[in-house]
Amino acid sequence: MPSCPDCGEERMTKHTPYYVCTRCGLSFKPTEIQKARDRAKRELQQIMTRDEEREVERKRRKQRDYRRWFEGRQDD
Repeated sequence: MPSCPDCGEERMTKHTPYYVCTRCGLSFKPTEIQKARDRAKRELQQIMTRDEEREVERKRRKQRDYRRWFEGRQDD
């Protein structure tokens, strides 16, 4: 049984050819539910990728700052 892509409700009733959410009342065709899930997965993957890139940059900065401190440099 699919869950509502909008509110996440697990209980959806089937009114051919639609699924209707019992919580928010939205109705979706099964293909629309799958498209919404796929879109959400892509957006989540993009967010995760950006977070990983930020973490890599933070580590580079930390290593660079440590190297400068170790070498006794004060320049940029």
